[in-house]
Amino acid sequence: MDQERKEEQRSSFTGLTFRRKPATRVLLADRYAGRIITASGIGGIVAVSLVGLFLLYVALPLLLPAHVEADRKLPVVDDSAQVLAREVDRYGLMVWSLHADGVVVVRELGSGGVLDRIQVAGDAPLTCSSGAGETGVAMGFADGTVVIGGFGFSTEFLSGNEEPAQLDSLAAGETRPWRGGVVTRTPEGQLRTLKFDLDAQSPLAVSDTALVAIDLVGSGAGYVLAAVDASGILHYRKLTVRTNMLTGGKTLRSRGTDLPLADCGITDPRHLAGLKINDTGREIILVTAAGRASLLEEHNGELVPQQTTDLLEDRPGARVTALGFLAGHVSLAVGDSEGGISVWFPLEGKDGRPAGLARAHVLAPGPDAVTALAGSRRSRMLAAGFADGTVRVVNVTAERILGEAAATDGAVREVTLAPREDLLLAGGDKGLSLLAVEAPYGEVSLHTLLGRVWYEGYDRPVYVWQSSSASDSFEPKMSLVPLIFGTLKATFYSLLFGLPLALLAALYTSEFLPRRQRSRIKPVIEIMASLPSVVLGFLAALVVAPLVENVVPQTLAVLVLTPGFVLLGAHLWQLLPRDAAARLDSLRPVAILLAMALGLMVSWRLGPVLEGAFFGGDIKLWLDGQTGNGAPGWAVLFLPLAGMTVGWLNVMYGEDVIRSLDAGWSHRQVALADLLRFVVSALFTVALACFVGWLLDAAGWDPRGSFLGTYVQRNALIVGIAMGFAIIPIIYSISEDALVSVPDHLRAASLGAGATPWQTAVRVVVPPAMSGLFSAAMIGLGRAVGETMIVLMAAGNTPIMDMNIFNGFRTLSANLAVELPEAVKDSTHYRVLFLAALVLFAMTFVLNTVAEGVRLHFRGKTKRL
Repeated sequence: MDQERKEEQRSSFTGLTFRRKPATRVLLADRYAGRIITASGIGGIVAVSLVGLFLLYVALPLLLPAHVEADRKLPVVDDSAQVLAREVDRYGLMVWSLHADGVVVVRELGSGGVLDRIQVAGDAPLTCSSGAGETGVAMGFADGTVVIGGFGFSTEFLSGNEEPAQLDSLAAGETRPWRGGVVTRTPEGQLRTLKFDLDAQSPLAVSDTALVAIDLVGSGAGYVLAAVDASGILHYRKLTVRTNMLTGGKTLRSRGTDLPLADCGITDPRHLAGLKINDTGREIILVTAAGRASLLEEHNGELVPQQTTDLLEDRPGARVTALGFLAGHVSLAVGDSEGGISVWFPLEGKDGRPAGLARAHVLAPGPDAVTALAGSRRSRMLAAGFADGTVRVVNVTAERILGEAAATDGAVREVTLAPREDLLLAGGDKGLSLLAVEAPYGEVSLHTLLGRVWYEGYDRPVYVWQSSSASDSFEPKMSLVPLIFGTLKATFYSLLFGLPLALLAALYTSEFLPRRQRSRIKPVIEIMASLPSVVLGFLAALVVAPLVENVVPQTLAVLVLTPGFVLLGAHLWQLLPRDAAARLDSLRPVAILLAMALGLMVSWRLGPVLEGAFFGGDIKLWLDGQTGNGAPGWAVLFLPLAGMTVGWLNVMYGEDVIRSLDAGWSHRQVALADLLRFVVSALFTVALACFVGWLLDAAGWDPRGSFLGTYVQRNALIVGIAMGFAIIPIIYSISEDALVSVPDHLRAASLGAGATPWQTAVRVVVPPAMSGLFSAAMIGLGRAVGETMIVLMAAGNTPIMDMNIFNGFRTLSANLAVELPEAVKDSTHYRVLFLAALVLFAMTFVLNTVAEGVRLHFRGKTKRL
């Protein structure tokens, strides 16, 4: 046997031996190419990872803990009188204190040394004072007079020829006392002087008896003052400052009204824990030690009591021990004897007048009774002192404790935050304590980024993005939820429009369209992917949106009826004889286009008719809730679901009925029966949707205000159409490639077994290609999630949370495009935007990971098939 095999080999031998091997340069090129490809792949992964790490690096400081640490203690020097008001300069070098004996003491914070003492009181003793503020300090006296003093610091830079010789040795960054103030050598080498200024107005008679409580706010022409005297009378004054043009002297002109405290339910002024005026000067809050807060409004020159609120309703045994306004003089912080701190502000009623106080924030309780509260002037930061000598710094909006430290040996009598929020002064019986505060991003927490927050002026906790304002007292609203919601909303509506079209187009061109036509159509659709998104956004915003705004009912009719006319045309095509249908098979695309054109024409004519029949003649008024009921809206919304339900019933039961008729009926009879089934199914779909809409409306549910609502020109419908065209080429191309890659022998086997082309496409071709189809959908989803220009130009760019398809929104990517170029580097706004970019990056990464996992799952199923 072996001999025969050898003879056979010899007989087939041609005499030529293949000895050639690949050249060395080919082997080297192959080796280096493999390494370059490997390095490129690894480099791509590293580059993408570095992008994510950089975003994390910029955003991570937002979530790092803040710190409050003891810096140093200053001894008390001849300051036996109680401190009524205190303020630190912007550089943290000097502090002034107003004492109960009417003396203002100015100190250097570095050593605690006294720089100056100024007596501001008159003949009568000082009995009360408002807190330090930008407006000034109002001081009330035992004789019923008021003195308004402008307390502050002035800065001056000395030029080279003005520098005294004794300051030549002053090093950069060094500070020393000089001429009643301090002088500092800046890093640039300049000398900066800092001095205390006091500008006291002439005494103003307010009452005949001693004043026991007082507060002051600024107005456009002067001040607004409120004071309570020992006899229980509330005095409200609007003060106008008049300047003598000749002498430069200033005088105060007063007008106002009085109100007995008894009209507010307060029988004894000694029960009063505090008196506060809001930023407008038109609302006054009187708080008793028992926690009873009376809100009064100035209306037409009179004080009108509005509502009384129990601030300690959930703490019946507690007493109010401290009060303090936050920045803006609207939100009032209330501390009690049990360590609780809550923040209240007035709500606005339907008539525009205050409707009462609302408790917006309840902060974590402290270790002991609250003895002092002080708000920052630049943010929602609040400092609290407690009876055990502890101080705590919190951010009210975030309800976040920024830090806590032991400050004094006894109870904390007063606390003061420096203007830059980097220093905290805590005063006690044995001296001053200075604490360093490090909380650059205190307003950011997981609660403010992802939770509902009750912002000042709102009637309930909400998700809001509003990162900036013209006011320093503005409360930043940095919830990422509206941006994430807008991103998902844009993605949903764009996929709702583009995904079915792309997948069905890919299925049609790969399985039903002749190869010759497919080779022409596919490149045309793929070329659509080269359209710049800014062009699509421009067309959507300036062409499509104004056009659709004027023909809303026609547009909705086109979206609903045009697919129906295509299906109707398909059923009418079945009425053709088999031989005629075979000869005209190449004209199917033309027939589809004709059916679409007919559907477009009928929809355009039928739109106004449907508007008059179901939406009261004006769909925009109906959407705004001014006419009609919610039944037509529910019917439109449930029409797709009703169609899918009827379609499922046809697949499960209708096909068997038609198939049973095929044996005894002619082709035309079966086609007519199928056409009748389609017409009945369409009518039943509409009837079912209308019935569901009637039921939901009868139950009292109206889609207006949720899925439907007021029509805005640039809305989700426009974005869905424009972005749908942006994602269709990508999804179509990948899906078509996945369908074409299915082996032809599977199609041949299915058709040979008697299956129709549609059955072959759906049951034989689609399952093996499912991994590719899903990957195409996920890539389209990623494109929609990251789209910027179309959303920016066509969605109105409003960060609101509303599923209304006729309203706008703002996405993460559009928000980055708008606000990042204007954000100040390293600011909270800047880092929050990078956090939003990190969220967008994570969303895309998760979507791609899920897509790859599902693709591998379907790929494994395909291999088993």
